[in-house]
This record gives sequence, C-alpha cells and structure tokens, in this order.
Amino acid sequence: MSDVYFFDTNYLIFGNSCFEMALERDGRLRWIINKKTEENYVKNHYNRWILKILDSDKKEFNLGKPDYFWQDDELCIYYKNQLEVEIRIKVLPDNPESIWTLRVKNSSSKEIVDIIFPHISGIYLGDTWRDNYLVYPYIAGERIENPVETFATAPSKILWDWLDYRYVYIVDGVSTTRDNELYVRELPYSGPVSMSWLDYYNRDAGFYMASYDEDKTLTYVRAETPGPDCPCMGFNFRKRLEISSGEEKSFTYGIGIHTGDWHWGADRYREWFYSAFPRRKESPDWLLNSNGLIAHYDFRYQNGRSFHSFDDIPALFDKAKEQGMDHLFISGWNEGGFDNGYPLYTPDKELGGEEMFKSKIDEINNKGGHITTYINVRIVNTSYIDRIPEGILTNHIERYGSVDFYVVDPSSDRWHDLVLETAKNLVDCGVSGVYLDELAMAGAFQDIPDWIRGYTAMLDKIVERYPDKVFIIEGCSDIYGRYVDLQLVSTFFYWYTSYPELFRYTFPDRILVDMLYPEIQTMRPAFVSGISKELLNRAFILGMYPWIYDLEVDNRFEDTDYLKEYLKLREIGMDFFNGGKFLDDLGIETADDIRAKLYRKEDYYMVAVYNRDKIRGELEFKLLTPPLEVEVVSSERVRYSSDSNIIEVPQEERSLIFISKPGGIK
Repeated sequence: MSDVYFFDTNYLIFGNSCFEMALERDGRLRWIINKKTEENYVKNHYNRWILKILDSDKKEFNLGKPDYFWQDDELCIYYKNQLEVEIRIKVLPDNPESIWTLRVKNSSSKEIVDIIFPHISGIYLGDTWRDNYLVYPYIAGERIENPVETFATAPSKILWDWLDYRYVYIVDGVSTTRDNELYVRELPYSGPVSMSWLDYYNRDAGFYMASYDEDKTLTYVRAETPGPDCPCMGFNFRKRLEISSGEEKSFTYGIGIHTGDWHWGADRYREWFYSAFPRRKESPDWLLNSNGLIAHYDFRYQNGRSFHSFDDIPALFDKAKEQGMDHLFISGWNEGGFDNGYPLYTPDKELGGEEMFKSKIDEINNKGGHITTYINVRIVNTSYIDRIPEGILTNHIERYGSVDFYVVDPSSDRWHDLVLETAKNLVDCGVSGVYLDELAMAGAFQDIPDWIRGYTAMLDKIVERYPDKVFIIEGCSDIYGRYVDLQLVSTFFYWYTSYPELFRYTFPDRILVDMLYPEIQTMRPAFVSGISKELLNRAFILGMYPWIYDLEVDNRFEDTDYLKEYLKLREIGMDFFNGGKFLDDLGIETADDIRAKLYRKEDYYMVAVYNRDKIRGELEFKLLTPPLEVEVVSSERVRYSSDSNIIEVPQEERSLIFISKPGGIK
C-alpha cells in the first residue's frame, strides 16, 4: 500500500507504505508499526499520553476530551477546555516521516510556561532492548548502548582537583535524574544539547524524533526509561516559554519510522535545518589551511600564578610553528587572569600591558601566524556588580574555581554592546580570532525563554561587524555554529558515550575542535592520559581541528615526534578534512579492529584510517566499481591500480587512502 490512509474505528489509525500509528479516542498512543519490518515499536504501555501543558505553578492544564476530523492528508485533533489546542498530523505517500504541528491558544487566565509534546513512550526495537542504541545530541553527540539499563545504572565518577578547580568526571555511563520513578536524561537545546533531534535504533529499524522550531524556543530534549524492570524508552520535547492569556503559539515536529541506523535521521534533520537556517559565515582561507592550535592558559591563572609574560609570545609561537602549527591561543591575558576579571578585558599590566600585547601580536602577524584570545560571554565576576549596566545580570550565581560569577541575560542589548566593545579592542590589537567561552557548553536557564534568541542576536552582530575574524565557541550547536568557525567539543569529558560522528555527519561543513592530551599530564585525571592516543587518532579520522595544550608543568607534549607525525599526515588530508564532505563509514567496511572514515570531494574519495594495533587488514570500498586508482599514504606513499574494491590497509597506526576512477589521482 503506497497511499496515505486514515481509519476511524475503535482507534484513530493513520499511515502509509512505511508506517502505521494508532491513537485511542481519548488521545493516547496505541501502536506504532514499521511497515517495512512489520514490527510494533510500542511494547510497553507504561504511559501513553502525548501532550502535557503546564502553567507557571507547574500544574497541568485540563485539556478535556478531543474532537477529531480528517482533512486531506492530515488527522486533526482538537481540544477546547481550559485551552484551545489543535494537533495536526500530516502523512505523505511513501514517506517514513509524519509531520506533527501543535497550535496552542491560551484561553485561560494563567500563563503557559511548559509544553511537553510529542510524548512517545513504551518503545523498544526487536526482540530485546539490550541491542538497542540511542544517539542523543549532548555536545557533539552520544551513542548510548542499551539505554534502558544504562540509564538505570549509576555511573562511576572520578573527582579531580587542578589549581583551585574541583572537577567530576563520569567514566562508564551517563548521568540521569529521577522523575516519578523514571530515569531521565533531559538537557537544554541549545547548550549543552547541540541539535533538536534524536534517534533510537537497532540493526534493522529506527525511530527518529525532531523539533523543527524556526522561532528558536528554549527546548529540552528528553529521553526516559522506567529501567530494566519495566523495559522501554520514552522521548519528548519540552518547550520552555511564556504564553500569556489570549496569545497563541505553533510548533512543528517530525516523527520518522525508518529502517537502518541514525544516518537517516541526520540526513532528514540536516535537510530541514538548512532550509530554515542557512550558514551565516564563511571561514577564512588561513583557518582552512591551519593544522591546529597551541593553547596557553598559563599567562595568569585565577590564583595569580603567572608563567609567561607578553614578551614570551614570539618564542611560544616559534615553538608551535616548529611542531607544525601556526595558531596560538592565549588565555589569562586580562587583568585578574583566567576566570577572574570578567567582563573587564584589559591586557594585564604586570604581563607587559596593552602596548606590548599589541606589538607582540603584530610580530606574530608579520610572521604569517595567528593569535586567538579568550573572552567569556556568559558570566560576570560578582565583584564587578557596581560597574555593570542594569538589565544584564540574572539572579543565577555559579562558582568557577574560588570565584563567584553572575550569569548574564544573553538577550540584553547592553550585554551585546559590552561584548562588541571587547571584540573591537581585541581586533584593534591585531588578533585573528576570539574564543567565546561557555556559549554552547553551559546550560541555559528556564526563566530566560529568550536564551537562544539572545545569543543568536549577539552572534549576528559580531559576525556582521567582523566577518573576516575567526570565532571559536565552547561546546557545539547547530544554531550558533552557523555564525562561527570552530566548535570545541571536549570529548574527554564524556568519553564513555562520546560520539562526535553524530554532529560531524549531520553538519559535515562545520569544523569541530577536540582537546588532545599527552600520555603524561596532571591537568586531567589519569584516565585521560590513558586514552590520549585514542583521543588524538579519533580526532584524526574525524578531521577535527587539534587543540594542543602547552602548559608549564601541568600539560605539555614531550613526545613531539608523535605529534609531528600526526600533524604531517593531517596536513596531507586537509583538503578533504576541511573541504570535502564527511560520509562517516557509509560506503566502506573494515574489520572491527580498524576504524575508518570516508570523505568525498567531487569525484575523489579519501579514507582516514586508525589501525590501533597495527594489524594486517583490508578495507572494502563500495561506492565505485573497479578498476580503481589507489594511493596509500602513511610513512610512505604507494600508488597503484586495482581491479578489486578490496584495499589493503597499512600496518601502521594512521594512514590515508585516496581512491578514484582511473585517471583521477594526479
């Protein structure tokens, strides 16, 4: 059956050749059937409501009993009690996605502050939930195996002190909260959730859910489970907003019932996102040809300790250049040091003052190098409250190290003016870029519904004024990422579930940055040293921009040969890493012990390979039929013609394999 169909019997049934869904006549979810696999996804009726709307006292509005009607290819569900609510579910022929539109008019005397919709629950796929995966858009992405049991298992934590900071690292699971006997992972988009979609899948089938919100509403992406004693998953979006009496809002969502893994959902979300939010900024050529940055936080720390003055900048740059990088990142340059004097960014007089700061940056510019400096766009030192214009600070206070900070209201025009003034001062000093700390990493607050709109307005102003400068943000965000050049994802912090492939594939034109560490360092706990090569080599195959620390005593690469070899090979693949399309592992197949990622640029392909144990192995390339032109680059370059799509992988840790039809490789 290829046509859309609707049946009004004991249930409200709608579907097409790809899926069928059914609702009870009171609006509860009954079943979801994947027509390709003939499987009902809903295997546990622990909770079947699909919509909940809350007032400012967190009390649920009584929606009453719904009325129904069919209109063309849509099922319309209408409530009129305390509120006027309309749900329209659109089904198209042979399309695995249905589009759900919610319109809410506040006909009550109370304010609406939360809309939770669509709530789809009771799902697991196949015969068991244990082989199911959830990809969740935390920072650059998580892939969580068996979330039913993983959510219900308390993760191990490591506590770690560095300077005046106290860190908590989760090493073997994910953090969840408890809510009415459910284990819940619910985080705000945008920051630290980077996209407003998720996908739950197994080997044969998948479930995709997305919020298509062009109004940039503060949205919480929620995954939940009762745990293994009542196995299943539930998913929903919570819109945090303010709808006063007489006002109305509309929101659009997608639910996809597909075969295969999460890549289907990524393709669909990307298609919608770029139709609504085209890229706002292009990166300068120097960045696209840059091999990474060396980060210095040790000019002045929060506790006052200083390891470098501005006079050291040329020598630090020369050291970075010798290792293979032309980009220096400087933090702790301002009066008070790192995590202290925000937002009064004046070059520290004891480090050399403004004139020396500017002259040393000019010296680097004349050498063909680039300097990026640090500012924070989210917090203000509480000591400066009397020096900050009204309308900027919220009542939220957070502690970093030993200093308390107010969180700012990002929708404040006066805050935007302060950020722009700081950016102008740095540009006048000759910097090539500015790092905007915390922007997409730290959480939003529910009492600031304009959080996303505020930050996008600020970024729009910055980019309009300084289109040729490089901007880096901490964290990862589809909506903020269209304004910036680099997004720092820090996968060491959530290593166990980190899956940057999710964002990298969804937005292959965005450049992600990852912090890379040597095998011996004390800035992070020992387990980070233990995964140092895994971090570095995953960053290599994913084409991520390297963030290398060079901190006196605490964190510096002593094995510079290993780093140089990595950067040399990365430079060979730069055209594909920054100018090609990242295809993840679609179209290639290797043994489990060899990790490989595919890139395409016009009619050429490149495979980046990480062969951790340096084993003998092969790569099957499925996108071109033989004969093929192959060039393998590792410690040597080997070029040959192949009458097979099976390509031998070098027995070396890292390699690049270039593939084209005959006559393609020059």
